[in-house]
Amino acid sequence: MKYLIADLNITLNGHKFGFVNNLLHYAGKNRPNDEFVFLVNRSADFQLESAYPHIQVIQPAAEEQKQLQSQPGLLQKSAAEWTLIDREARRYGCQRVILMELDLYQVAIGRNTAPYKISGIWFRPYARMEPEGRGILQKMRFLKSKLQKQMVMKLALRNPSLDKIFILNDEQMPAWLDARRFFTLPDPWFDYPMAEGSDLRKQYGIPDDHMVLLQFGYADERKNNENILAALNELPYTDITLLIIGKFKPGYEDELKRLKTGPFTMITRDEFISDEEMESTFHQSDVILRMNVNFFGSSGVVGIAARHDKPVIVSDSGVMAELVKKYKLGDVVNPHDPQAIRSAILRYRQSPPVIDGAAYRDTHDIRAFAEVLLEGGL
Repeated sequence: MKYLIADLNITLNGHKFGFVNNLLHYAGKNRPNDEFVFLVNRSADFQLESAYPHIQVIQPAAEEQKQLQSQPGLLQKSAAEWTLIDREARRYGCQRVILMELDLYQVAIGRNTAPYKISGIWFRPYARMEPEGRGILQKMRFLKSKLQKQMVMKLALRNPSLDKIFILNDEQMPAWLDARRFFTLPDPWFDYPMAEGSDLRKQYGIPDDHMVLLQFGYADERKNNENILAALNELPYTDITLLIIGKFKPGYEDELKRLKTGPFTMITRDEFISDEEMESTFHQSDVILRMNVNFFGSSGVVGIAARHDKPVIVSDSGVMAELVKKYKLGDVVNPHDPQAIRSAILRYRQSPPVIDGAAYRDTHDIRAFAEVLLEGGL
């Protein structure tokens, strides 16, 4: 089998490079009888390399990359990227194209035909969407957005070559949509080393007796820090540290500092950190927070926490809540209820839970991810 694996929008501020890089090395070591072409964007921030004879890494020429980036809108950029993907798949004689972010190419796929099979990861499915508020306008916006997503996917499905659509960690949605073409894909954790000599408490000046609550990743209103701060502000304890690490939306860090009024400690770090430092940070924190609002999909944060046997507190709706309950990884709370958040934090402060993430780790490692993603064949 000859595969083309495509991601033309890799950045280092999330999962994208990790998915592609770890998939490449897994295929290099475990799929010697298959051939792979990895098509990725040019960037000064990362270098994807292959030392395996059955794997090639290709990139658009510098001028073509510039043309892709200069497209006037998302639809035009996606169409231009699809033209590149299709051209390279035909040129290399690939039998299957795997899109590491299918969402971008649904319209292009629906408007074209292909001599190869197509599969991809669908990051923003619509089936679990809920209105963001109770007002008429919010409900109307919700219905419009959901209908648009349904129509775009319906268009993509007109292309019979698109036969496998993967949804991260969602065990229910494939049956809701069409189990013949939609499939659950394990959202993987990665076996990154920890930063040598890392001492989280020394690095940030956190006393040994403090409970460290970690909020990790890009920081904006979706992370629900407003309700988390409202919960912590009402606690009288000084032995709690909220550690927020990740690139902040402009002005958001200052807003959080204004909202903090309680005696707990809040430490912010406005930058992305290396994979090694990320692993060390999770390993040395006490509780991992992921109480996002208006978010119903998977999050790699749950997998990293499970790798280090750390409890998580997550929102009570969507895929993460189902996973945390199934694998007994922590608590689920109403993310809009500061009292519920406060109660969960208090329980952990008074009686730290013992978490065993082994069952989750065993079913969500790189092997589980890669084998499901690659098993499509012809």
